[in-house]
Amino acid sequence: MISERVQKEIDSAREFGEQLEEVVVSKNQLPNRDQRDVLLIGYWGTMFDFHKGILLLLQSEFSGSAFALVRPAVEANIRAHITIIGRPDDLEKLANDEYRTNFKNVGKQIDDAFALEGLMETLLNNSKEALHGYTHVGLLQLGRRFKGDDVTPNYSDDEIVEMIQATSSAMFMISNLVTKHFGFEEDWKKVGDLFAVWGKH
Repeated sequence: MISERVQKEIDSAREFGEQLEEVVVSKNQLPNRDQRDVLLIGYWGTMFDFHKGILLLLQSEFSGSAFALVRPAVEANIRAHITIIGRPDDLEKLANDEYRTNFKNVGKQIDDAFALEGLMETLLNNSKEALHGYTHVGLLQLGRRFKGDDVTPNYSDDEIVEMIQATSSAMFMISNLVTKHFGFEEDWKKVGDLFAVWGKH
C-alpha cells in the first residue's frame, strides 16, 4: 500500500497537471501555423499523457512501470525544446522519426538557447544512467524487484517523490514553452504562478 506521503504527492501533482493542461486546452484551438507548431503541440500532449500514466501506475502500485515512463517523458520535453531551437534539418529529423537525442550535448544546447544556466545539462548528466536503466530494464530496475529474498517491488518513498517532482517539473517546462511560443503572455505568466504555488508544498 502506498504511503500517505506518496499519496499526497500524487494528488498534488495530479491537480497541478490538470491546472496546467486547462491553461492550454482553454484556448480551444491553437494556431497550427507550421511544422514547428504541430510538433510542439504533439510533444506537449504526449508529455501530459505520460505524466497521467505515471501517476496512475504509482496509484496502482506499479512503480517499475511508472519509472520506465520517466525517460520518454524527459525525451518529450527535450524534443519540444529542440522543436523551438532546432535547425530545419532537426525539424525534418523529428518529423521523419529520425532524430536521435545526444544526451551528452543536448542539455548544454538547451541551456544556452533558453538561458537556463546549466539546469538541463546538470539534470541530464545526473540522471542519464538512471533514465536508461529504468526504461531499458537495467540493474536499477532489476535491483528494485527484491526485498530481501522476496520478489516484490522495492522503491523508497524518497525515490518515488523525487520522480513525481521531476516529471511534474518537466510538465511545467513544456507548458511554459508552449504558452511562450504561441504568444499567450497572460497564460505564460499563469503557468509560472501555478508552478510557484505547486512548488511551495
